[in-house]
Amino acid sequence: MIRFEELNYYEILEIRVDASPFEIRQAYKEALSIYDDDSIITYSFFSDSERDEILKKIEVAFLTLIDKNKRIIYNKMLVNTGKVDASVLTDKVQKKAIPLFHSDKSKNIFSKKIKNKIEERDIKEISKEILSKELISGNDLKKLRESVEIEIEELFEATRISVSTLKSIEDNQVEMLPPTIYLKNFLKSYAEIFQMNSKKIIDGYMKNISLIQKTF
Repeated sequence: MIRFEELNYYEILEIRVDASPFEIRQAYKEALSIYDDDSIITYSFFSDSERDEILKKIEVAFLTLIDKNKRIIYNKMLVNTGKVDASVLTDKVQKKAIPLFHSDKSKNIFSKKIKNKIEERDIKEISKEILSKELISGNDLKKLRESVEIEIEELFEATRISVSTLKSIEDNQVEMLPPTIYLKNFLKSYAEIFQMNSKKIIDGYMKNISLIQKTF
């Protein structure tokens, strides 16, 4: 699992390494809208200390990347430490990074569509079965999603969690999972979409991941 502390400044702001100053400013504004004190997205999930830590990282990342000279020095450090290949910084054709999470008003529309699908089917039994487990795997979540015939792309539209991250969660790909501070929030969003107890989902999933990590 990737630790939050291991994310570089580009990953924290969820931008490409060749992002323009405009893109950096936009990413910074969006990050603040997600994690500031007034955010309805994280208000009930993160503690004040966790939110403060994230905001400090975001601020440092922004101030470094928006300053041309500081950014050059930082890029050289990334290359020298092997965190970024030098060719990536010089290649003009870059694939746009897929963000872990984005605040998007349109997600409410897709959330309603998914909830309508859930209401059309009875998921009480499978929900009860999953919540009764001490260890909850990604396969349990995938089984739940597929039981109501919801495609992973639809879940992305509703939660704005990237498809790659959703697949990592459902496939228990520990090495590909986002930092714990993000993962718990994603699991909360996943559970709430299916109207399940988010605390039990988070606790059960994290226990399962912890057990998998011990086998490495």
